[in-house]
Amino acid sequence: MAYDDVPGGDPRGRWCPKCQLPIREGEPTTRMHFREDPDGSRGLSGPWHGECARPYWDKITPVLNRLRGLG
Repeated sequence: MAYDDVPGGDPRGRWCPKCQLPIREGEPTTRMHFREDPDGSRGLSGPWHGECARPYWDKITPVLNRLRGLG
């Protein structure tokens, strides 16, 4: 069988956990880290497409800015 059932086992490279599509060379990516999946074994932590990660950053950025005293 050409593909493994584990995230990242595909010869085309890693897959984005949100959209379930391969992350191709040169595509904008964001490395996401979830406390519940520190080593990425559950398929959450690791590289995500930049646009797929955007909703998380849109939620957390205002909170981070308030903590820094910028907003």
